[in-house]
Amino acid sequence: MSDNQVALVTGATGAIGRAIATELGARGAALMITGRRPDVLEGVAGELRYRGVRVKTAVGDVTDPAHVSDAVARAMEAFGPVTTLVNNAGGASAVGVSVADSDPLAWRETLLGNVYGPYLFSRAVLPAMLAAKRGRIITVASRAGTAAIPGAADYVVAKTAVMRLSENIAAETRGTGVVAFSLHPGGVASRPVQEAIDEGKVPPERFPDAPEAAARMVAELADGHHDVLSGAYLDIHDDLAALTAAWPSEPSRVLRVVDLPAERHARPFTG
Repeated sequence: MSDNQVALVTGATGAIGRAIATELGARGAALMITGRRPDVLEGVAGELRYRGVRVKTAVGDVTDPAHVSDAVARAMEAFGPVTTLVNNAGGASAVGVSVADSDPLAWRETLLGNVYGPYLFSRAVLPAMLAAKRGRIITVASRAGTAAIPGAADYVVAKTAVMRLSENIAAETRGTGVVAFSLHPGGVASRPVQEAIDEGKVPPERFPDAPEAAARMVAELADGHHDVLSGAYLDIHDDLAALTAAWPSEPSRVLRVVDLPAERHARPFTG
C-alpha cells in the first residue's frame, strides 16, 4: 500500500477494527479511526503512533450524520480525501433472543449500526472517490447474512442488508475506479457474543478465528490487486489470488435475488 493512501476505519475500538487499523497502518496508510469509547480509541491511536503510523481520531456513533461528516472532513483536512473506507462498526444488540421475545429498540439499534452507519459513511466518501476516479469501500459483513439463524434474526437481517448495500454500490460505481466489497471476517467473538458464550447460549467453537485474518484480507483488498471482484461477498478463507485469476469465468459469491430477471441485475431501478 502506497504512502498516499488514506483509510477511514469505523469501530476501531473493537478487536476486528483495531486489527484492521494496525494492518493498514503497518502498510503505510494514514488513518482516521472512529469509535464510541474515547478512552479506548485514544489507546488504539497511541499504539499506532508508537509504531510510526499517522493517525487521527473521531469519537462518535456511526448512526449520527454529524459525526460521519466530521470524521470524513477531519480526515480530508489532516491527510487528504479518504481512499479506503472500512465499514467495520456494527454488531448484535442481543444474542439468543427469538423474534417473539425480542426488544424492538434492540432491533432498531442493530439495524441502525449495521446498515444505516455504513450507508452514511459510504455516502460521505463517495463524491470525493468518484471525483478522483479511485476508492475502495470494504464493509465487514457476516456469514450470518446468508442464512436463517434462530435467536439472531436482527443480526441476520442487518448483515443481509449491508451485503446488498455493498453490492449496490459496486453496481452503481462500475467503471468509475471506485469498488466495493463485503467481507465475512470469520468467527471472531465480539463482546455480546462472548457474553452469550459465557452464559451458555452460543457454543464457543463457532468463533475460532483471530481478528488478524480479517485485517490481512482487508489490507489485500485495499491494495487494489483484486478490484475485478468488486461487488463480491468474500470470506476470510477465500483465496483472493485464485478468485481474481479465475474472474470472470468463476466469479466470487455475489448475492442475488433469485426471482429477479437476469436482465435487471445491476441496472438502475425504474419501478
